Amino acid sequence: MESRKNIKNVRVMAEVALAAALAVVLSLIKLYTLPQGGSLSLEMIPVFYIAVRRGGVLGCVTGLLMGLGQLFFGAYIVHPAQLVLDYPLAFTLLGVAGFIRSAPLVGVVVGSFLRYAAHVLSGMIFFAQYAPEGMNVLAYSAIYNASYMLPETVITLVVVGFILAREKKIAGGTKPA
Repeated sequence: MESRKNIKNVRVMAEVALAAALAVVLSLIKLYTLPQGGSLSLEMIPVFYIAVRRGGVLGCVTGLLMGLGQLFFGAYIVHPAQLVLDYPLAFTLLGVAGFIRSAPLVGVVVGSFLRYAAHVLSGMIFFAQYAPEGMNVLAYSAIYNASYMLPETVITLVVVGFILAREKKIAGGTKPA
């Protein structure tokens, strides 16, 4: 019995590691990149998949590993606190979706919003100098970060919704088309 539990633990650890690695790879494939950081990619999908499949704690661990992994591949860093806000914290917050497993797409929206909030806070503190003169720093950061987070969230919702629907169909005994 103990060996089955160990095998399951190894499988779960492998799933988390693979999802985090896939998320880092997907973060390198950018549809567009903004000048002060931020880009549109498919990077959130593996983190949300683990969060929905395995729960919030493992979703947060996957996001944390992804955020740390991104630091090795061209992270845009201006300050140590910004590094924490924009990478480990922002991507760890995606895993919160796993605490809302009964409504996975709501979880995707909540996790995406929490990531967005971390980026907005970082933008207000560390990128305020880029705001046009006279513009409210919060408004600037909110608009700037929404310009990539909103489309990325919509794309992620569509893809995660598709994956979950296919998974449900397969689990129901129906062969995939």
